[in-house]
Amino acid sequence: MRRADRQVTDVRALREIMQHCDAVTLAFAGDTPYAVPVSFGFEEEEGRFALYIHCAPEGEKLRRMEANPRCAFSMYTGTRLIEGDAACAYSTTYESVCGNGVLTRLEGEDKRRGIAALMRHYAPGRTLPVDEQVLARTCVLRLDVEQLCGKRRM
Repeated sequence: MRRADRQVTDVRALREIMQHCDAVTLAFAGDTPYAVPVSFGFEEEEGRFALYIHCAPEGEKLRRMEANPRCAFSMYTGTRLIEGDAACAYSTTYESVCGNGVLTRLEGEDKRRGIAALMRHYAPGRTLPVDEQVLARTCVLRLDVEQLCGKRRM
């Protein structure tokens, strides 16, 4: 990372940034690049992160994943415009996390675990019922993060 003074390496700080992000963008390789923002949840255990994504049981994400399960991701929060005296002096504040890993389609209890992670992210402290018919029609993916980096400018 070129700006080491902005690098975030502390696992707790990375987790806090992720908790404040509303969406993650997944980026897939292929004949043409493909990037798509999605809702997510996550878990962290001993510094290793897993992101959970839900989607329809068919579509471009799944076609890309089946061709190549490796993908990159990025998420950010805390943006505020920083004005300057010249064009290149403008910037923004931010906190961001990005990385890459391998996507896997989940079934059974792993699928429920993924939905639970999504709900902890968007409805912390609430226990909501899971509609079994909706769950049966929902695809849940896990991105096992292999590389992760964080950056912030406040």
